Amino acid sequence: MDLVSVIVPVYNSAATLKDTLDSILAQNYRPIEIIVVDDCSNDNSHAFAKAYSQQHHKQNINFVIQRNEENMGAGYTRNKALGLSTGRYIAFLDADDLWRPYKLNTQIEAMNSSGRKVCYSAYEIFKDDSNNPVAVQQVFSELTFNKLHNTNYLGNLTGIYDASVIGKISISSMRKRQDWAMWLDVLKKGGPAIGIQEPLASYRLGAGLSASKIDLIKYNFAVYRSHLGYGFLKSCWCMVQFFYEQFFVKNTMKKRL
Repeated sequence: MDLVSVIVPVYNSAATLKDTLDSILAQNYRPIEIIVVDDCSNDNSHAFAKAYSQQHHKQNINFVIQRNEENMGAGYTRNKALGLSTGRYIAFLDADDLWRPYKLNTQIEAMNSSGRKVCYSAYEIFKDDSNNPVAVQQVFSELTFNKLHNTNYLGNLTGIYDASVIGKISISSMRKRQDWAMWLDVLKKGGPAIGIQEPLASYRLGAGLSASKIDLIKYNFAVYRSHLGYGFLKSCWCMVQFFYEQFFVKNTMKKRL
């Protein structure tokens, strides 16, 4: 079995980090490398991660725990973790989200059988209790670069790619939407992602979601304008396509429970 590196960026996540790490340890796949990088939290996230790693260090499970000297944002933090990774496969899980126990095994089997180098899946959405999800975000059986270009269909907590073929794909230092930008680069280099229809992860809804969505508009534009290097008018047209795809396609794939 090939090593999977799991990148876990952390910022003030002491209340949820244990559940996140527990869901990684519960995987029926081994070996796993868990890389936790704390982005200069104000709580005891870093101390908890260190103590947890010492308590749960075992065969075929390796922890790497690091801390930024100052707050640098999720992009920088994920990139730092990526640089420390040694696995064939790269996967991501934020410190307030969860995986199903068979997530990694299911995806790697799907990649091996299909020959695809990238995989993603459906995921559940919950507020406080992961056992009572409020919705399921469904996915395409195949996700191409062009489709992902229109809007972000790939939940970062579900994505995994084969770095032995694609290489390590660096992550933008943008404060937000750096995950979407990265997966665009991954699909551009690695080809379409195979989609698993069964939810393999659980995404936790945060507070202030409406404000966040408004704030994200400028970061969506920055993906086209800065990351992909498009001109102003082309970036504006891409945003028109983005809104259409987001509201009239992706939202119809979110099933309320």
